Amino acid sequence: METTTYKISDIGEVVGGGTPSTANSDFWGGDIPWISPKDLTGYKSVYISHGENFLTKTGLKSGTKLLPKGTVLFSSRAPIGYVAIASNPICTNQGFKSIICNKEIINPLFLYYYIKGNLDYIKLFGTGATFPEISGAAMRKIKVQIPTLPTQQKIASILSSYDRLIENNTRRIRLLEQMAENLYKEWFVRFRFPGHEKVEMVNGLPKGCETIHIKELAQLKSGYAFKSEWFIEEGEAVAKIKDIGNILMDTSSFSYVDKENCIKAKKFLLTTGDLTIALTGATIGKISIVPKHKGNIYTNQRLGKFFLGDNPMEKLPFLYCLFKQDSMVSNIVNLSNSSSAQPNISPEQIEKIKILGNHDIISMYNKTCNPLFSNILALYSQNQLLTRQRDLLLPRLMSGKLEVKS
Repeated sequence: METTTYKISDIGEVVGGGTPSTANSDFWGGDIPWISPKDLTGYKSVYISHGENFLTKTGLKSGTKLLPKGTVLFSSRAPIGYVAIASNPICTNQGFKSIICNKEIINPLFLYYYIKGNLDYIKLFGTGATFPEISGAAMRKIKVQIPTLPTQQKIASILSSYDRLIENNTRRIRLLEQMAENLYKEWFVRFRFPGHEKVEMVNGLPKGCETIHIKELAQLKSGYAFKSEWFIEEGEAVAKIKDIGNILMDTSSFSYVDKENCIKAKKFLLTTGDLTIALTGATIGKISIVPKHKGNIYTNQRLGKFFLGDNPMEKLPFLYCLFKQDSMVSNIVNLSNSSSAQPNISPEQIEKIKILGNHDIISMYNKTCNPLFSNILALYSQNQLLTRQRDLLLPRLMSGKLEVKS
């Protein structure tokens, strides 16, 4: 594959960002999207339309710049290496060195994949011991090897086909989860479960409704206290609170310990369909489902595991949706010593939480929603396979080892 060497300054304009004063309420709460590297933490999509914060027109004029659609957004510090493409005009904070592409030379989607495939090289341009940063001047001087536009478009098309499938599966996962949550609210909040018309209401509750402790539904145990000096580069996977995802556990950045240090942690093994919960920190009460994973995964201390039996899927749906409710998360926060610097809650405290329900209806709900959660796990496994295939293709396409016909 023939390529031409350019500096990044030759293929586009490198633009930094800024943060208008957070003390001025006139700058914030508008409709202009503004992102920081935090908005790209764990972000899996190619394109981004907005983050958590929005600027007003007044805020836009006070220290940042509106970047056009198609800009390649690159986090240049804290940390270096998050990358996405703006799907609409967007602003960034000073943690970005974004590239407004000259589309006569560079395809933005190709540049996105090029950066993803050459992150180790690009990170070498960062300076600073504590928080390395790539300056605007350094970013402009980085050299890139670019093929012709038709070849760029072909490579980008091949790689983006994988990302489209991944994003479609991710949307389906969210829809399936929403279906389960909607059904939970219909049955256990509005009390419109199957056959509810024939059930007498007593004090606003269906007859037969009783107090149930969480412990009656599942035991909860904190993970094993692995020592900090045990952690190594490769070995047996250990899940920590940081690995809790929005629906499923993120298996991409586990910590590892030697197999010998897992002998006493056998009962803390995780299996597909297990439910975990954060017992401390800023995400206290957040839950995550364990997906299919090659090899063993152990729970670390302060990450709780619900013991759901040999087939976790039989009990997963109700507990998952129960602990997704805002009222349950608030309950956990209130029970924790949230006034301390590091709020935490014990498994015993959670096991003692009381809910109102009916075991037969809970069992019926679990059977009804079991296929939804089985599909969620299957789609996530597909995404893991697609991600591996894409990541294997990326360096081969970029290096020319796998030739494409333009």
